[in-house]
Amino acid sequence: MVFKINATLFSNNVSTDAVHCAQHAQRKLAIIEICVILTAFLIAILVVFGSCRRRTHTVKLKYLIWAAYVLPPHLISYTMGQMQSAPFHNELFAVWAVFLVLFLENANSISALNLEENENRKTYNFSVVIQCFWMGFLFGFYIEETNFKIPLLILYFLSFLRTGERFQAMAFASRSYGLVRSSKLVADFMTYEHTLSKEEEVDPTCMQGYKYLVYGEEEGNVKVVPPLYQKQLEITHEVITTNKIWQRQGQLLSSTGDPDGRLKDICLSFALCKLLRRRFAGYSMFESSQAKTWSLVRNGLLSNEGDHERVFRVIEVELDFLYDFFYTKYPVLFAKGIPIFSKSMQFIFVAGSCWIVVATLRHYQSPHIYLNLIAVSGHNVDALVTGIAIIAILFMDFVQYLVIMFSNWAKVQWLCCYVQNPKWQMKRWAERVIQIVCNKKWGKPWERKLGQYSLLDSFNHNPSKLLYNCMTAEFIDKPLKGQKENRRIELPVEVKKAIVLSLRTNGQRLSNGEASLHRNGVENEFSWACRLETQTHVIMVWHIATSLCEIAAREEAQMQRESEHFIVATSLSKYCAYLVAFTPRLLPDHAYTTETIFEQVVGEARDLLPGLKTLITRYQKMMTLGEGDNVPTEKIMKRSAVLAKHLIGIEDKERRWKILADFWADMMLFVAPSDDATAHAEHLATGGEFVTHLWALLSHAGILKRDDSAQAV
Repeated sequence: MVFKINATLFSNNVSTDAVHCAQHAQRKLAIIEICVILTAFLIAILVVFGSCRRRTHTVKLKYLIWAAYVLPPHLISYTMGQMQSAPFHNELFAVWAVFLVLFLENANSISALNLEENENRKTYNFSVVIQCFWMGFLFGFYIEETNFKIPLLILYFLSFLRTGERFQAMAFASRSYGLVRSSKLVADFMTYEHTLSKEEEVDPTCMQGYKYLVYGEEEGNVKVVPPLYQKQLEITHEVITTNKIWQRQGQLLSSTGDPDGRLKDICLSFALCKLLRRRFAGYSMFESSQAKTWSLVRNGLLSNEGDHERVFRVIEVELDFLYDFFYTKYPVLFAKGIPIFSKSMQFIFVAGSCWIVVATLRHYQSPHIYLNLIAVSGHNVDALVTGIAIIAILFMDFVQYLVIMFSNWAKVQWLCCYVQNPKWQMKRWAERVIQIVCNKKWGKPWERKLGQYSLLDSFNHNPSKLLYNCMTAEFIDKPLKGQKENRRIELPVEVKKAIVLSLRTNGQRLSNGEASLHRNGVENEFSWACRLETQTHVIMVWHIATSLCEIAAREEAQMQRESEHFIVATSLSKYCAYLVAFTPRLLPDHAYTTETIFEQVVGEARDLLPGLKTLITRYQKMMTLGEGDNVPTEKIMKRSAVLAKHLIGIEDKERRWKILADFWADMMLFVAPSDDATAHAEHLATGGEFVTHLWALLSHAGILKRDDSAQAV
């Protein structure tokens, strides 16, 4: 009897342990399957929305992309660790491991989240090598017993190939490595480019005399010449320059085939991007001192009325290329021509491998079927997870294949091939194919919006203590008091026109507003407000004064609020204040100086306007401050009130707004030149800033610095 009782207890214990082991195995398998699906989902988000971050400032999308970029490597490491420690064998683990690494390197739309990642690429490379080692371990462990040998070998090879593409992309974009090397030839070439056209009459309307490099310089004859050991490039048939594109033969790029010049302008944008990249690499813009450089903008891009749209379109596409260079794989993918064959073969291999896996899965039965959680539509969960992963891979590959083939990079190379091959210029089918590719668009190059900030609206704003406190201080930067952005507005066409008019009027001599006051005959009354201690002082004084004029206009006829000058003045006033409050690195003064002044102005507003809830009461209080001194020497709020009092005193309301519009157009151009190229590149990845477009435009016009005599003293 005792023996039977002990045997029963032993049997019960063994049964209980087996149940616990099975439950533990079930949980581990569930974790692995969930991680595989979640990783596929996150990478799919990255593929679809990765490029959207250059077109929006939306915070939700920003953090979604951040999560989709940051989490997968950690999820993959964790999942592989779970696979290795699993108390059972599953041949699909090898398949999932290969899928995971293939997922990780699959997003062409984003190779780096920020510039620092390119500089720290070796750390990233090391982490990927560790993951590939884990994948190889699992692959080798199951290779003998798996039925998926052939597709796994193909996908394993492709995962290494795509990992190498990302390594190269990060190396190319590294300012301390690839960027200085790739920009050296262009930098040296531009020191003597003007001599190649010495006997030609320069005409920017047809790019005569402009041999800016577009494509093929790596294929040309390059030699290093002492004593400076510069790289000298021989312009051969393979080397495509801007003048060759404008002098082409054939229907595609003619005035009938390309009436508005959009196809030629894409190539011009690509050439200008190569020139602009020198600023990030630390090379000089040698051509800035040449007359033809300014002529390119003034008499080329702005040769006709209405060219405000064309000039900004060229700069938009140029910055689109610049973003791709720093943050995507496209420079690597197109380094040796249009990757039609390589990407087509990769897609065929991926699709074929997935088809083999699917065919094998039809007869697949888990050797440990009791571990599967549930049966779904008659299929075990292992097979379902594998199917989801296959669908995700095929979807991502197909989407990216289309995006690559119709990208601006592909358009430039198709057009350059067209120029290189006279036979193509005689064949209608070739021109038709190129037209189809070049006419396809994938959204706007950037957000095309202006950030807005109004001090009189937002000075009382306090950051949320729930979100910003001592617990979150090490993870989230706390905003300053009064730092609350207004709703962003679409970039008005009136602003573009005003900027172009200011550039045409002032030429290469920028003004912080005094020139516009002189043109309007009011320099004696208002020039003092352009000669303050720092440029931040000038911006904030005129911004607050413009805001007071806007409040006053609300009591006037509606037509005044909708006038062109009103739109320009209010839009640019709030945008410059937005730059002060949120992006001080893009302005002339030291960033921390700008930040300090902003904090002090917010404090002044709180002291002078306590308890006033409405804009009209704040306006009335400010107007009382404006009485008295003609040229105040006190705080910014007092100076702003005095300036506003004088501006509102101008009875001709349309003239008042013209003075303000002309001032802000001049000011916008004045603050644009900058030596902090890195700050502009960083903002390209977060929706872009209008001031970056002006910075690029002025760089190509030979305006790299503002006139010291025109700055605030």
